[in-house]
Amino acid sequence: MPLLPYKYAYLFGCLILFIFWFLIFANRKDLRREMLWASFFGLPFGIIDYFLVPGYWNPESLFGLIKKYGVGIESFLFLFLMAGIVSVIYEFLTSRRPKKMAGSRKLHLLPLLSGIICFFALTFLFPSKAVYNLMVAGAVSALAAVWLRPDLLRQAAFSALVFSLFYFVVFFLINQIFSGFVASFYNFENIWGVLVFGVPLEELLAAFFVGGFWSIFYEYAKSYREERLR
Repeated sequence: MPLLPYKYAYLFGCLILFIFWFLIFANRKDLRREMLWASFFGLPFGIIDYFLVPGYWNPESLFGLIKKYGVGIESFLFLFLMAGIVSVIYEFLTSRRPKKMAGSRKLHLLPLLSGIICFFALTFLFPSKAVYNLMVAGAVSALAAVWLRPDLLRQAAFSALVFSLFYFVVFFLINQIFSGFVASFYNFENIWGVLVFGVPLEELLAAFFVGGFWSIFYEYAKSYREERLR
């Protein structure tokens, strides 16, 4: 039996993320602008739950919003926090900070737009496979960004691996407190059904591909590069 009702599982996950988000925000003043930019830019993508429900999963949520509308408060809060964390995880762990590159002042969004187009095109063709479409879209965006900015490859690869591990730990903790919520929320008839210590493999792969791109999105979009702290 879970320690708390399942309807709080998604919210509890957001609470764990908020703790990490706040710790980074409080300890690295030089990363606050990037975190806030990435978080607010990522916030609207909480709409992704609309495409994942119910084919991939169908979680309980506050006020039953996800079951009614496909998205809920947790959907947007989750993306806000995840986007902020992954955007600075490389800088935070390697003691680096972004520095503006000379020249361009434009907002470069081509890799993001290519990923969005890819996701909607695949979702039109395979509407019940949205999570796999999301993985492909994340990979397309990451590859496009790295192809245009090869200097970001190391950051993208490092962040993808570390963020996947971080996401696994967070998901594992939720699974311990809300035991059985994976079986209750996820549509095993429509996914691979491979669990890594109770965590669906799709979750880890989505974190890897999408996280890899989002970790360099700020640097790419605003023409920044990384430098070591002095």
